[in-house]
Amino acid sequence: MTDKTIEESEELSQTEREREAFYRACIAEFQQLGYQEQYLASLKDKCDPTDDTHTSNEES
Repeated sequence: MTDKTIEESEELSQTEREREAFYRACIAEFQQLGYQEQYLASLKDKCDPTDDTHTSNEES
């Protein structure tokens, strides 16, 4: 049973490594295409405390 557990652990580890590599590739492409700055700017716009759109809705 110990051998089976070790094999499952190695498979999981391999799967996790493949998943991490895929995520890194996606992030690298996202950055390379220039979407990172655009995305961060959109987040900043949404979180801007000077934005009054939420204030008028809350008062209603």
